[in-house]
Amino acid sequence: MLGGSILIAVGITYLLLALGYEHAGSVLFVVLGLAFLGAYVVGNRPYVYLVPAAVLLGFGLGLFVPELLGLGGQLGALVFFALLAAGVLAVFLVAPERRWPLVPAAILAAVAITISITGAELIPAAAPAYLVPLILIAVGVYLLFERPS
Repeated sequence: MLGGSILIAVGITYLLLALGYEHAGSVLFVVLGLAFLGAYVVGNRPYVYLVPAAVLLGFGLGLFVPELLGLGGQLGALVFFALLAAGVLAVFLVAPERRWPLVPAAILAAVAITISITGAELIPAAAPAYLVPLILIAVGVYLLFERPS
């Protein structure tokens, strides 16, 4: 199921690119997150799919919502980090017996709050170019080492 869902997600993204949809890149992460969420819901709720679902949905929505609403600069960064934090927090809310998601959720929320209060540019301008590959690598490493529940 998951393999087919991932291929559909990539196919949808390339179709949107071919149709000239300007937000197709961020849609990829949302659709990949939905693919993992589908695998989580349809399967026996394996935790190994919940984490990538939440992270990819939070990341994808964090990219998509600011693009869609035309939010740039620090406001866009605030929305991005808040949605990414919400995605990680969702892992804990669904599976509260595992507390580790609270740590990255708190760090991401602290970044979002700091941006909203101070307006500080906490993230270097070149960082977004590295976020996409780093998120994909991190999710891939997680999938390699997390044992199915």
